[in-house]
Amino acid sequence: MSSASTRRNNSTKARLSRLSVLLISLLLFALLLLSACNYPKEDIAATAAYLYFQQTQVAGSFATPPLDLVQPVQTLLPTQPFEQNRPTPQPIETVQPLWPTPVGICQMQPEPGKQLYCTQSGDRLVTIARHFRISTSQIQGAGGIDTSEILPVNTPLGIPDPDFAYSFSQPALPDNAIIYGPDSSSSDIVAYAQNAGGFLAEYREYLYDSWYSGPEIIQLVALETSTNPRLLLSLVEYQSNWLYGHPANAAEDTSPLNYNAVGVEGLYEELQVAARELSRGFFGWREGTLQTLTFRDKRSAQIAPHLNAGTVAVQFLFAGLYDEGNFYDRLYGPQGYLVFHTSMFGDPWARAAAAGDLMPAGLSQPTLSLPIPPGETWALTSGPHITWQYGTPRGAIDLAPLDDLPGCIVSPNWAVAAAPGLVVRSQRGAVVLDLDGDGNEGTGWVLLYMHLTPEGRPQVGTWLNQDDPVGHPSCEGGVSTGTHLHIARKYNGEWIPTEGPLPFILDGWRAVARPGNYAGLLVKDNQQVLVGPSSEEYTWITR
Repeated sequence: MSSASTRRNNSTKARLSRLSVLLISLLLFALLLLSACNYPKEDIAATAAYLYFQQTQVAGSFATPPLDLVQPVQTLLPTQPFEQNRPTPQPIETVQPLWPTPVGICQMQPEPGKQLYCTQSGDRLVTIARHFRISTSQIQGAGGIDTSEILPVNTPLGIPDPDFAYSFSQPALPDNAIIYGPDSSSSDIVAYAQNAGGFLAEYREYLYDSWYSGPEIIQLVALETSTNPRLLLSLVEYQSNWLYGHPANAAEDTSPLNYNAVGVEGLYEELQVAARELSRGFFGWREGTLQTLTFRDKRSAQIAPHLNAGTVAVQFLFAGLYDEGNFYDRLYGPQGYLVFHTSMFGDPWARAAAAGDLMPAGLSQPTLSLPIPPGETWALTSGPHITWQYGTPRGAIDLAPLDDLPGCIVSPNWAVAAAPGLVVRSQRGAVVLDLDGDGNEGTGWVLLYMHLTPEGRPQVGTWLNQDDPVGHPSCEGGVSTGTHLHIARKYNGEWIPTEGPLPFILDGWRAVARPGNYAGLLVKDNQQVLVGPSSEEYTWITR
């Protein structure tokens, strides 16, 4: 987040033990010995396990997966590396592969010149049209459907055959594997990484107000950016061999993810970049504003229009890490990241199927009040802008109390709970309120409050009723030139934009975005509140 109203976020051969994977087909069992090893740099050879990747209805065939796929009965995790006296990492639980229960039968007879498209989680007619570069009126089966509403998964549509060439059409990862979703907290990533015995557990960085270990940095970035921690951990190991190994130059290596970018040094900064790139791909595809991959060598390729947001996110990440000529092998190949990630955590598609639909049709925002005490008047200092780092959608607004205090002096006024909920995070300027009360930040509706001073913030585990104090606005937790409150929403770990099918509504006031970041207003009936400095009366809003 950035500006006066928001935060600006601006190896050697890896050694893993050989692992065996038992595969079953419909007619016989065959045991195949495979080995897995990552390679962080272009000039280092490596081998990796070739594990079969299941394809769901999000695959390029647009169809339900065939029934004769060879599926693993069990996925074994990497155990003790080749080096002697290396502790065995604690295994992270896996789930058995299974197909999602179909919402409905996805079938129709496409008109001539059209192909069958089965909708995916979060799809809207308007974004499907943008992916295929057509108008919504050209979509067969779209009659009577609001172009902006979230469609049920597996809704059959007829889409004109694309008139542009595209590459890399294979599915890579489900949406659930990218965001901090329902099952992201089910594994103790920190304990797993610390027990792995590699350099990552020894790594330290001083951030904000204390020292963090390598595993703690991964968990911190995962929570704050709402990125799946499994993805970040496997990415670090794939690029650096820090999880299980001790590369000779590890202590001097300021670029464990191999970005080697000026001004981006250390694990924390590089993970921030990785999370940003994943967000750019995920939300750019989700909103239909992204159509092209740009590789490290500045070459480009059109994105296959039938892919899901999770696949585009990891494609976008790896396009920034590798040249076009190496991209496919590094991501999809038998020595690539997807195989490596699966060898660590099991089948991501099975895990996603168990988690269920992340963005269901018919979803609506719960009733929320303005996050200010009844009777008080605050100012709308920023309209819709990025929820967290660059690449996240315009899902946040900023409000400032009328306390006549200059700069970043802590306000005596309280921000209050816009709805009842459980405090699941209270650190680094943030309070996260879990509205379903299950204690999992990756499930259901969640409110993020930002820039709250430590004094007065409720502790994790505190239940807040509506209008209970959440904290005092300040500049805490980010780059800011003035005291204010930043508030945003997530659902099942996904940042929600202020507009679209799930408008941001507080006490009947609807946030409206205008061209340009931070631009916009609040609208209620025939009233409106404009963005501006808190000294201007047109920015004032009273609860």
